[in-house]
Amino acid sequence: MYKQKYFMILLFLFLVLIPFKANGEQLTERVIIIFQNEIDYSLLENKEIEVHHVFEDLDAASVTIPVEWEDDLLDRANIQLIEPDSEVKTTAQEMSWGYHALGLADFKQTGYTGKGVKIGILDTGVRVDHPDLRIAGGAVFVQGAASYNDDNGHGSHVAGIIAAQDNDIGAVGVAPGAEIYAVKVLDKNGEGNQSDVVKGIEWAMDQGLDIINLSITSQNGSYLLEEALKKAQSQGIITVAASGNYPTALYRNLNVLYPARYPSVLAVGSVTWENNHFSRSLFSYFGQDLDFVAPGEEIYSTYNGTGALEYEYSTGTSMASPFVAGMAALYKEAYPTLNSQQIKVHMEKSAEDLGAPGKDMEYGYGLVQPPLSKEVVNVFSDVADDTWYTKEVSDLFMKGIISGDNDGNFNPYKPITRAEAVTMIGRALKYSGAQTVTKFSDVPAGHFASGYITSTTDDGIIKGYSDGSFKPNLNIIRGDVAVILQRAFGLPNAASSHFADVSDQKHYFNSINSLAEQNITKGYSDGTFKPDLNITRAQFSVFLSKAMAQNQGTATPAH
Repeated sequence: MYKQKYFMILLFLFLVLIPFKANGEQLTERVIIIFQNEIDYSLLENKEIEVHHVFEDLDAASVTIPVEWEDDLLDRANIQLIEPDSEVKTTAQEMSWGYHALGLADFKQTGYTGKGVKIGILDTGVRVDHPDLRIAGGAVFVQGAASYNDDNGHGSHVAGIIAAQDNDIGAVGVAPGAEIYAVKVLDKNGEGNQSDVVKGIEWAMDQGLDIINLSITSQNGSYLLEEALKKAQSQGIITVAASGNYPTALYRNLNVLYPARYPSVLAVGSVTWENNHFSRSLFSYFGQDLDFVAPGEEIYSTYNGTGALEYEYSTGTSMASPFVAGMAALYKEAYPTLNSQQIKVHMEKSAEDLGAPGKDMEYGYGLVQPPLSKEVVNVFSDVADDTWYTKEVSDLFMKGIISGDNDGNFNPYKPITRAEAVTMIGRALKYSGAQTVTKFSDVPAGHFASGYITSTTDDGIIKGYSDGSFKPNLNIIRGDVAVILQRAFGLPNAASSHFADVSDQKHYFNSINSLAEQNITKGYSDGTFKPDLNITRAQFSVFLSKAMAQNQGTATPAH
């Protein structure tokens, strides 16, 4: 009897303390729980918790919990953070000159269409049977939705700007040859939660997509969304997002909305054409994190209706973002050797500068432009466009001889090693470079340069050491570079001496002077060559590029 009374008292207190809605329902909230080290699945099994998504790689879960639970959950040692699963929504204003304004009509003659590039459209879905769209696949992460078919229209409109087919009907997209994937993360009202978007990002990574378009915005960011986008970036995915629409004209800087505000995302604002020039759309959010602008007003594209409603005009930064996503696909096709960071750098340098010179808060780097496929480009963020080595570094990059680091840098003044030098020369000579067993004790078969080291030593271009080693990580000096370049490209013997500090008793005497007579180098301004100095990546690139050209044309001398 005592136990029964005690139970009834506890039950009464429990019921009194639980907040209820006016209709008698318990107040709940949708949140994202970030666990400390690993997901507590026993917590998720609680019947009072509705689980929406589980993110195993990120140790997180999207759930709906009773409002008053949050403080108690935060006291748990295994929970790091609880944040709102904020709402995201489309930025289009229902209401194309943009294609022509970006010069895409003329660009068509290059033949680049984004072929082979995979683009995920994280949106309201895409109309699967639209006659002007070709969908490669998709997924749905909206509760209650049966498929990724579009029941709103926004996603179909975005899809058409990116990849409407170049045929005799309707609209034409920026990259009609790209493979588009419909990832439904917003419902029929154009609304969803950030965790739905994260699930879509994870799916895009799992499918090996190249580009993600997010024509969605939220006033608030989240740890989970930011981490997912960082991970996508590390996997080489280019993410493009709308900067956001403001309901009335902006007269002060408010910065772009989320997820566009994250550093791992290309933020895109809208411009219109008026009074014979481009100007920022009054509704378009802007600020320090804006990267590009593109046409976003009254854009004609595919829609999810039938008959006369298969196409629509729409306005918003949602329409500007897919222009940039489509452009990124063209860059990936035009420059297959570029990594994602280098594509971003190239797009930044190719943009049409608007507003204040350089990157500014109203236009970012400027109006996005299609790639110039025959242009020699500099895609390294730490190589200025007008240095003494820019042309040669760009030339070697376009020929696939150098690549740079994952962060987009070239490190021009870093010394180059023997392994790096023979790798570049091997690529220039079109050796296969396939990894292989070598005769050197310090070069295992799995070494990145093993194939090139074997080929260049077999051909007598470079030699190993008497102790049976190659010393692949040893920095190479300028004099030795002259020797291997002369051997590799069959440069003629020198007729005379050109440098005061190059003794005729040294093994590199003839080779250095040969480089001088072939206009590959003029040495330093004081008349020296400094043969025993370690050669830098910039210097080696200039020497190699000029040796390949073998006196064809003139270029700035190396130092």
